[in-house]
Amino acid sequence: MSLLPFLYASFMLASLGAACPSHNGAEMQFNYTLATDSNEKFRSMQRNIPLAMGKIAINNVRVFDGHRLLPTTTVVIENDKIESIGRCSNANTHIDGNGGVLLPGLIDAHAHPENVTDLQDLSRYGVTTALLMACFQPQLCQSLQNHTGLVDIVAGSLPAAAPGSMHGNIIIMADGNGDRLVTNASVAASWVDDAVSWGPDFVKLIAESPGLDQQTLNVLTKRSHEQGKRVACHASALEAYNQAVTAGADNIQHAPLDTPISASLAQHIASSGQVATPTLTILRAISDASPESRDYTAAEETVRRLKAAGVPIIAGTDANLVQGLIALVPFGISLHEELRLLVHAGLSPAEALRAATSVAAEHWGLSDRGVIAPGKRADLVLLSGNPLEDITATRTIQRVWLAGVEFSGDIGTF
Repeated sequence: MSLLPFLYASFMLASLGAACPSHNGAEMQFNYTLATDSNEKFRSMQRNIPLAMGKIAINNVRVFDGHRLLPTTTVVIENDKIESIGRCSNANTHIDGNGGVLLPGLIDAHAHPENVTDLQDLSRYGVTTALLMACFQPQLCQSLQNHTGLVDIVAGSLPAAAPGSMHGNIIIMADGNGDRLVTNASVAASWVDDAVSWGPDFVKLIAESPGLDQQTLNVLTKRSHEQGKRVACHASALEAYNQAVTAGADNIQHAPLDTPISASLAQHIASSGQVATPTLTILRAISDASPESRDYTAAEETVRRLKAAGVPIIAGTDANLVQGLIALVPFGISLHEELRLLVHAGLSPAEALRAATSVAAEHWGLSDRGVIAPGKRADLVLLSGNPLEDITATRTIQRVWLAGVEFSGDIGTF
């Protein structure tokens, strides 16, 4: 058994209090070099794929621009950018959208891809950007980036976890020692400096019990901000949620599966400018697997209270593919389920779409995407249905473009 999938499995099982399977050392060996080389070899091959030559006009489409649905129009792609919205007479290629809806490429703001197959699955379902929420080995994570014609990966740091905690034990499994753990507040700043030295896009913290104390979480967050990095903090129980909010984490990952957050805490999150990524897909799966100890309605109610307080909500799935895991979440297809669950929890279809496009891009500093506008990345998803009327219409995918390159594999089916 490879170590990285086991880490992802353990990560979710441990973070939500489930028992972790035991594995001997031989079973847990993971050849990072082989996996990295395989990803990089595929990336090298993909570089031979040409960008779109000249202009491509996608005609007769209703455009959801990341904010609202526009009247029927034409969107023009030139190379990797959106050139214009409106009529185009000098395009090299014209594509009839048949009156469908054109979305900005979808963003999964919490996923754990490991290999090219994961990237392809994300892409075929219209996910053009994914945030890799834990990086145990920088070279492997970097090998998932910059693949022409596939999802763009935004990678986080090694998770910050305490000795003796469930996540701390997972990190020790990765390298056999505890050197990468955060022992106390006095070493927190230097831990951040080391964690960002290879250039991750953001810092990942873990709030759990037992785990990092409040002072340590505070220092980790402060130092990350001094280093110019946003902070995502895991928090799957009410106590942890309070810790993440108090620390000033920019983005709180998950929602409590024990007790909903209070309306006053939701108001505090809103006034502090923090945002939330509930990951309802994985929370529902875990609750379904262990209903006696997990309460999905607490997570749903948390989303309702976040929305009522005006907290920006971002779509993320915690996608991972680990056979036998209590919460198996497939890549790509799961984001469409996340949108459905967000609507069921009280968001309008338009709000759910924004959670996976413009709102996600805005709050992750991805200013070049998340909307359909001139000059932005040509990340686009063409649907035959209208998700503003029925959110499940996001599943009517016809074509996908990733930075101007049309996805060349089979489009995802449902």
